[in-house]
Amino acid sequence: MNTASVTIILLYVAAGLLSLLLAPLYVTNQLTLFENPENPINILYLMFSVVVVFIIVLIIVKLRLEILFKGLFYFSTFTVLTITISIILPDSLIWLAVSVLASVSILILLNRFYKWYVADTVGVFLSASIAAWFGASLTPPVLTILLALMAVYDYLAVKSGGMASLAEKTLKMNLPTMVMSPVKEMPKDFKAGNGGRKGAFLGLGDMAFPNMLTVSTFLGTCNPVAAILVLSGSVTGLIVVLYVVHRFKRPQPGLPYIGLGAAVGWIVSKFLV
Repeated sequence: MNTASVTIILLYVAAGLLSLLLAPLYVTNQLTLFENPENPINILYLMFSVVVVFIIVLIIVKLRLEILFKGLFYFSTFTVLTITISIILPDSLIWLAVSVLASVSILILLNRFYKWYVADTVGVFLSASIAAWFGASLTPPVLTILLALMAVYDYLAVKSGGMASLAEKTLKMNLPTMVMSPVKEMPKDFKAGNGGRKGAFLGLGDMAFPNMLTVSTFLGTCNPVAAILVLSGSVTGLIVVLYVVHRFKRPQPGLPYIGLGAAVGWIVSKFLV
């Protein structure tokens, strides 16, 4: 296994562990998304939202409205950053202002100084925040079904070329939609060059969705061992997909592998913990 793959695995594990630390804060501050986390109808809302957002983004990119797309992404990122930072800090207006200022500073840093380590740091924090938020809002059975549906969606999106095209667009716009291995120059596409790929990449969705199950398992069992089993399963799936990418030299859907690994880890935890 090369250095690029090891880097991606370490970043994934860091996001998973950070999401476990953040999740109780979301619960304590009553920031869960659904009143009934066991309701499978929640899946329909989420899938509908994901598909609609993906279509809207493709249309925006197709119409070359990059400024609009960048603005929407920055607004969403600002919202997640501010909420997460605010629940870490003490509860007061002053600290809320600090959260807002910190979020704005991070976005300015991304826009003015876009390097792989900056994008990775922000990407890990964003994916961990999203995983903690949704993981605290849904039960493991519901999330397992969601992972299965998202795996199908991811497979179709990648195989159609839409996901890879969108990812390349976000690279050119300096948006942290993925984590990447250390590179001398920020890549603008996923084409092979100089006998190999330009580093290794993993989308934030591929990190966030499986770790939602890790978080939900931890909160549902209050047992870190069960959560580690789910995290270990998803890491196993990640190792497999990184091998497949290296073997075939082209982008692959991550969720069918990583999500399956997480689901298997959850099933194993039901019997062992």
